[in-house]
Amino acid sequence: MLDIELSNVTLNYGFKNILDGVSIQINSLEKVAIVGNNGTGKTSIFRLLTGLEKPSSGSVSKRKDATIGYLSQIAPEIESDMSVRDFLRNAYEDLAKLQSKLHELENKMGNPDISQNELTRVMDSYGKLQDQFITRGGYEVESNIEKMAANLKITEFLDQPYKSLSGGQKTIVCLAQMLLKQPDILLLDEPTNHLDIPTLSWLESFIKGYNGSVVLVSHDRYFLDKTVNKIFAIADGNVKTYFGNYTEYVEQLQLEREAQEQAYVTQQKKIADMEDTIRKNRAWGAQSSEKAYKVAKKLERRIEEMDKIEKPKTQKDIALNFNQETRSGNDVLKLEDVTFAYDDADIILCGADLEVQYKDKVCLIGKNGCGKSTVLKLILGSLQSQDGTISLGSNVKVAYLPQQVSFEDENKTILEEFQKHFNGTLTHTYSTLASFHFYGNDVQKRISALSGGEKVRLKFAELVQNDVNFLILDEPTNHLDVRNREILEEALSDFGGTVLFVSHDRYFINKVASRVVELSDGRFKNYIGNYDDYLEKTTSIPLEGPTQMGPQKVLKRNSR
Repeated sequence: MLDIELSNVTLNYGFKNILDGVSIQINSLEKVAIVGNNGTGKTSIFRLLTGLEKPSSGSVSKRKDATIGYLSQIAPEIESDMSVRDFLRNAYEDLAKLQSKLHELENKMGNPDISQNELTRVMDSYGKLQDQFITRGGYEVESNIEKMAANLKITEFLDQPYKSLSGGQKTIVCLAQMLLKQPDILLLDEPTNHLDIPTLSWLESFIKGYNGSVVLVSHDRYFLDKTVNKIFAIADGNVKTYFGNYTEYVEQLQLEREAQEQAYVTQQKKIADMEDTIRKNRAWGAQSSEKAYKVAKKLERRIEEMDKIEKPKTQKDIALNFNQETRSGNDVLKLEDVTFAYDDADIILCGADLEVQYKDKVCLIGKNGCGKSTVLKLILGSLQSQDGTISLGSNVKVAYLPQQVSFEDENKTILEEFQKHFNGTLTHTYSTLASFHFYGNDVQKRISALSGGEKVRLKFAELVQNDVNFLILDEPTNHLDVRNREILEEALSDFGGTVLFVSHDRYFINKVASRVVELSDGRFKNYIGNYDDYLEKTTSIPLEGPTQMGPQKVLKRNSR
């Protein structure tokens, strides 16, 4: 059954066509992803599907009575002191109205002056409404809210004012509300933002079993692999449909490009041969051979009428190639019996041990709030442990990418900031910045005006100028589109040094990691291999943060 359709839709802003004659179909129960580079129109398609935007031409139609739910990347702001619990209750507005009518009828039935006939009529109405209320789950609303809050790890926020939450927390609350609504057509724009790995796993299962159609925009390729069975790929204003998950789409796309490249080369060779024949026949024609001249004209018309195959477009990638001139020793990092706590109720490490060897590619995983970023800061020396030792090996040269990229003076321009790390000529500086997609006058932009993705690219441009052999990266794929994530994967795989990184991007972990280290209960657990290997070796997802054994050990140590 067809749920929603775009038919020959064009959408333009001024002189620019965002979509150019796009036609797509979404059928009941399908799980679909829209993929494409940033700015290609993915969110515009969502706005068309919801009716928030009208097409410049073409039509948008949906199944009669089908409900649509849309989760935007940006959570709405509200001025009232509404609690998170009440915000989630808004997912059940229809049930709330039914419940209000039931209360009205209850009050009427309790009126001592009501006549017998009126009482009979009211009781009959009450019975019918109560049946509706029960059938639609009216008495399960509160338990549904509690379960959803537990699944998305927002139970502790339920009685807080919604407006007091951070942007990321609000986004998760909005996701919870949308999932509680259970519309027929669920549109989710980057739903995996701000979720830890266990919560992502739960959301994957929810979407796979969802009794409706789901359309996703996400940079999380592992998530798409686990959830979707259809891909809409958008580029240059056009959309092409592929069947399968994300990895299958990539494989199909690669085969298409190879076939197009081969067809292009074959056709160009044919055209070159025909043009060579034309030149020869024109030369013969010039020597009074009318027949040769006619052959040349005929071949020219054939070339003109030929359906030309376009040369496959190749995107110019950023030049991410980490510079490693100095080799470190075999022992790169060692944590021995390390204990760290912000206070007795917030234990991060409790007698923890960890070793990282030369050429290791180690991913540190664990639930949100368990202390992964804190561990990196302890290693870098910006925090000091209460007990134990942290040491770097000989000749170790560290480069660090923080989760939130910032610069010392964000009033500086890109050019001014980069020149602090680059000693080449101005021409060479411009050329190097261009290789990270900062072209021409872009280098005069102030850092404060850059997007998150641009800041990450600038930081990488600086890091690759240095002689480093130990990369410490905190959520390095944040703000990167899919292609730049792929480039980073390739660069880290080729890097001859050692890498320690924190990431929720399981596809990225699979491509880069040679070892997964899970932080749980204040200690590290080691698993050789990538994320899929880790899943095979453990029956549990990463545990909650430190248990009560942590504070006892910290108190004992501090009493020395």
